[in-house]
Amino acid sequence: MIAALQRALREFNAGRFFECHEVLEELLETTERDDWNFILGLIQVAVGYHKLTQQYAGGEKLLAMGVAKLAGYDDTHRGVDVGSLRRAVHADLARRAAAQARGETPGSPSPPRLLPAQRGSRARP
Repeated sequence: MIAALQRALREFNAGRFFECHEVLEELLETTERDDWNFILGLIQVAVGYHKLTQQYAGGEKLLAMGVAKLAGYDDTHRGVDVGSLRRAVHADLARRAAAQARGETPGSPSPPRLLPAQRGSRARP
């Protein structure tokens, strides 16, 4: 995993989602076309959690956009456990939608950790 991506994971996992997005935006400048949506998806997930934790509008939309971009990548990509991140974001979105359907205000989100892939992880079929 490249150093900038490692920095982004550290920022995300520390709850510094805006800072994570800034690291990823710098990385986007040198990203190859094949990985453009991967980095952009991570940016959108980070900004989505930033908005939700700061109680700004639009967090759910950004999470959905980000996870949609990540759908095109294997569960393990560039050393990141993308599969776990996708599942966690989908679960957060479902919890928030269920609360809204019951007429409740969704509580504060519980952002997942952005994890490095485990050694020996396999790409999805």
